[in-house]
Amino acid sequence: MYALLLAVSLLPIHATVLAVAPQHTVIASTRGATLQLQPGTYRLRLPASAVARPGLGIDGLLDRSTFPWMLRDAVPARPFVAGLPARGRVVTIDLGSTLPNVTLVDSAGHPFDLATAFLGKTLLVSFIYTRCPPGDLCPLTSAKFARMQRQIDPKHMHLLEISIDPKYDSPAVLRNYGMRFGAIPSRWTLATGTGSTVQALLDQFVISSIEDTTGHYVHNDELFIVGPNGRVAFIARSAAWVAGGALAEARSIDGETSNPFELFELSLVASIVAACGGSEYAGVVILDIVLLTLIALAVTWVLWRLARRLIRER
Repeated sequence: MYALLLAVSLLPIHATVLAVAPQHTVIASTRGATLQLQPGTYRLRLPASAVARPGLGIDGLLDRSTFPWMLRDAVPARPFVAGLPARGRVVTIDLGSTLPNVTLVDSAGHPFDLATAFLGKTLLVSFIYTRCPPGDLCPLTSAKFARMQRQIDPKHMHLLEISIDPKYDSPAVLRNYGMRFGAIPSRWTLATGTGSTVQALLDQFVISSIEDTTGHYVHNDELFIVGPNGRVAFIARSAAWVAGGALAEARSIDGETSNPFELFELSLVASIVAACGGSEYAGVVILDIVLLTLIALAVTWVLWRLARRLIRER
């Protein structure tokens, strides 16, 4: 089905049914989609199997190529609310897990199935939102992705960032965000989805997203590397991962030769952060102390060797 819709731009929206009309249509209100759809009341066609009644909230992918507009994949849903992941309601993603069968939409409005779209390629996945302040987690993560996209072979690897802010991050917003970092769609996909889809993914990937002020989220950052077989092969459970180490790990998973020092660095950072109870700041500080200690020991050893040599020459 998605192959038939590639020429169509779809827009994830949330709407509330105001009235049920003939021919599988409803009158519904929506907050719209940033840069792409004004808030308002619209007549929408629903799939024949969709449930509709006044007052019901629905999520779906808006297809504006038809008249009236079609709300594809329409399902009953509450408005998206950020929060802690509900682990008890889902099977969480871990090493060896396959990606869930959910529909996301890229920055061009094209839908894709997360579980199958990248099979045969090693996939690096992270979560961001476009309103994240400069210098915070998301821009830093995207800067790493920008660096990695220049070094990957798009025939064997792909990068994917999923928005945790479906209320604001429409495909057009993601497209503008990608342009800031020079994202090349054939190498790096920025994706969003309906609120219910994104909420399910945050639960499954165990990503916290707490909106402390309007438009600002406190969230954790993890990097998932998925093998060509579609199974998660590596998880960096902090934002302290480095681009070189992530690429080395991805190449190793893909069966390519990798830099062992970069693999060691990625593993060391992950281990130290885990030992610090998940605290990235503490982990990075300890890593810096360890590296400085090693450098000091190396310099001391060199100076000691030079001193012994000078004493012998006398």
